[in-house]
Amino acid sequence: MDFNLLKFLYDDNQKVEPEWYIPIIPMVLVNGAEGIGTGWACKIPNYDPREIVNNINRMLNHQDPLPMVNKDTACLLSHDGCYKNFKGLIHELGHNQYLVSGEVSVIDKNTIEITELPVRTWTQAYKESVLEPMLQGTDKTPALISDYKEYHTDATVKFVVRMSEEKLAQAEAVGLHKVFKLQSSLTCNSMVLFDHMGCLKRYDSVQDILKEFFELRLHYYKLRKDWLLGSLGAEASKLSNQARFVLEKIEGKISIATAKKVKKRNPWSDDESKSDSDLEDNEPIIPRETKSQRASGRTVTKTQARSSPPTPAAQRLTKYRQQRKKPQKPPSDDEDEDEEDDDNSLSTARAPSRDRPGRARKEVKYYHDSENEEDDDDMFD
Repeated sequence: MDFNLLKFLYDDNQKVEPEWYIPIIPMVLVNGAEGIGTGWACKIPNYDPREIVNNINRMLNHQDPLPMVNKDTACLLSHDGCYKNFKGLIHELGHNQYLVSGEVSVIDKNTIEITELPVRTWTQAYKESVLEPMLQGTDKTPALISDYKEYHTDATVKFVVRMSEEKLAQAEAVGLHKVFKLQSSLTCNSMVLFDHMGCLKRYDSVQDILKEFFELRLHYYKLRKDWLLGSLGAEASKLSNQARFVLEKIEGKISIATAKKVKKRNPWSDDESKSDSDLEDNEPIIPRETKSQRASGRTVTKTQARSSPPTPAAQRLTKYRQQRKKPQKPPSDDEDEDEEDDDNSLSTARAPSRDRPGRARKEVKYYHDSENEEDDDDMFD
């Protein structure tokens, strides 16, 4: 729904994901965040989506959000809300400081059972870093347990640890959670996030993150409403115009099928209102002359072939072509006497130019007609 409002990125001229998404609730509080950057560190715990939704509803009713802390159990959230299927406890130590504890119980004098690990502690990592050193021992500390077995499932953790009665009593005196490292601290003093402008911002509390997200989400709801109103309004206007067109066509107010085509004016016609089709019917166009016609000085036009008189434009064109042609100078008597000795002699004359006026005329060669036709045949043989 909000894709038309977001700013998308481009990779190799291809449209990819937007700069940031805007869900209906702040997912950074649901999923949590933890990391270290250049000069900044961020650590945000997970919060129950139901508590987040309740606080958003309170802000919609112009009420302040409540701290997302369960006062009865001194936990951030309910046991199955903050971290799904988590059976331990999260105790509040101070402002934005919490203590996360797993679950451990004594089965008999020599056996204990671990059924929950601290938040964000993996089973394999706990086994390799805690139980194995206790079983093997080190140069400074002797072995604390004698054996352990694993009975895990895909959703639960279960370690059964066996140890001597004396060492179990000592562990109980110190504290089983402390001895078996089933406690971890959780602080919310370094909540640094990017805002909607892409700038780093530090938040003092979870309520500050929730309030800023609420204002931004409400603003984009208004933008979405305006976009939908504009889109639906354009679609309604289009359908209304289509319906109006059909009605006016039925009523005969508009006529499209009988509309005449706009004709182009022929540049050879004196009448500017006439088109090419009109000229073809009444005023023939002067065709171009062929090379043989120009060499012989003869001009054949469509006007001569038709009975209709030529148009003023055709007359002007014919007059212009006649002015370009100049008659050849007749040969003198002296030239005739010199040329009688050699009937096959060649002479040059200026031929009428086939180019525009002002250009140099080309020289062409031709044969004089001889008195004896047999000589002409011998020459060409």
